[in-house]
Amino acid sequence: MKKGFAVFMLFLIVGCLIVFSVSVAEAIEHRGDQVLISQKVKKAPVDASSPQWGEAKEAVFVQEGAGTVEGIWFKLKVKSVYTKDKIFFLLKWPDKDLTLNINRWKFTGGKWTKLKGDEDRLGMVWPITRVDQFASKGCTVFCHHDSKNKKEWYYSTNSSNEKADLWHWKSVRSNPVGYTEDGFVIDNPSREPGAGKKRDAGSKTKAKSNLTKDKLKPSHMQDPAKPASIKGSLLVTEAVEIKDYSIFKEGDEIPGYMLYPVWKDSFADVKAKGVWKDGTWTVMMSRKLKTGNVDDVQFNTRRKYPFGVAVFDNASRLNSHNSEPLKLQFK
Repeated sequence: MKKGFAVFMLFLIVGCLIVFSVSVAEAIEHRGDQVLISQKVKKAPVDASSPQWGEAKEAVFVQEGAGTVEGIWFKLKVKSVYTKDKIFFLLKWPDKDLTLNINRWKFTGGKWTKLKGDEDRLGMVWPITRVDQFASKGCTVFCHHDSKNKKEWYYSTNSSNEKADLWHWKSVRSNPVGYTEDGFVIDNPSREPGAGKKRDAGSKTKAKSNLTKDKLKPSHMQDPAKPASIKGSLLVTEAVEIKDYSIFKEGDEIPGYMLYPVWKDSFADVKAKGVWKDGTWTVMMSRKLKTGNVDDVQFNTRRKYPFGVAVFDNASRLNSHNSEPLKLQFK
């Protein structure tokens, strides 16, 4: 009897250990890495296939869903390298559908309508000054959603002394021309949803809405005398005002934004090259280590930097996949 009980207890303990080990393994896998190592290289990478990326250690960050994607998570794979004056990031994440529909026009049934859908995006946030609890809570310290009314949710730091650098890559409005929007986050006492987010100084570089004053149809089209430089996009330099709408036929589409091919000033600090292929986005970002601008984080390779990442799959600001608090370390 005692022997049988001992055997039973042994199996029970072993079983518990197995279950515990699986749970721990799942928890570790679900949590992912917390640190991104940026490796120094002699020569800057040109694109995602450059050999310099082979020298960097890959970090795997778990992105947890929020909003309509709550409870859904995926893995974001990131590498970083740096030279004497620039830093580079290579980001890869799964996205089964390429989404480029935000405000895109389509002529159907004798009238202009906007296609359903948004665009794919990725955001990175870096404290410029010390942001209370950012190192432990990450980007959630900026999200104020206590109200039951989602329209009253707002984005803000928690004091006038806090400021953060915000990089916002967009598949439609920034990627085609090779940039990531560079902005910053400050205190937002008005509690207006977007008042805490500001764009860095820039001269006429942000995407321009393509619509008439009555907002019922597009105002500009591709100049027939100029083949589109970027397929699927409309550049300001290649756009002409639409004078005769009778030329359009059923199914014609026109981009909802006109893009500036060259960005200027601090708004243009972060360069980007993004490619979607076989259900995966691969985006390379680059920036000077030190820009000298007050609206940017200045990287010192002797220091560590907390940061956070959010990924938006065909979604607005309320439906994102967010990382845990992360750290960048130079090697």
